[in-house]
Amino acid sequence: MKALEKVQNKFDQIPEKLNDYLDKLAPRERIMVIVMIIFLIVAGIGSALWYMHVAAEKQQKRANDLKDLMVWMQSNVVTMKPASDLALTANDKVQRVAQQQGITVASQQEGQKIQVVASHQNYAVLANFITQMAQMGLSIQKMELAKSEGQIKLTATVQ
Repeated sequence: MKALEKVQNKFDQIPEKLNDYLDKLAPRERIMVIVMIIFLIVAGIGSALWYMHVAAEKQQKRANDLKDLMVWMQSNVVTMKPASDLALTANDKVQRVAQQQGITVASQQEGQKIQVVASHQNYAVLANFITQMAQMGLSIQKMELAKSEGQIKLTATVQ
């Protein structure tokens, strides 16, 4: 509490010191000091408001640009996605199926074959992952399932 009282006393002394200082000045100087203080306060508030206005305009322009981009993307969505799944590479197909299933997959390209490693807690999710890859036109040449620490690890070679 003593520190708070000291700070309060300091703030209470500021107007008294200011009045003492102004009393020592000539009337003309006193008016100049008061006008200068008022000018500085108005200029500070005005510049703060101006910078906030500029920042708001910038954000509004950014929002409008993003809105225009979204409208353009919606109108051109047909041309942005592949015409069919045949246009995708095998690695893209694996990543798309993994994303649909919510599985994290590590894949490595070895010539025309892809080594795929995925893990999940449920056999059904991994089985659905394999089925979806087959439906996308990938042939599974070799597959291993191993269970360790509550996770089922799928290692497969697809083409």
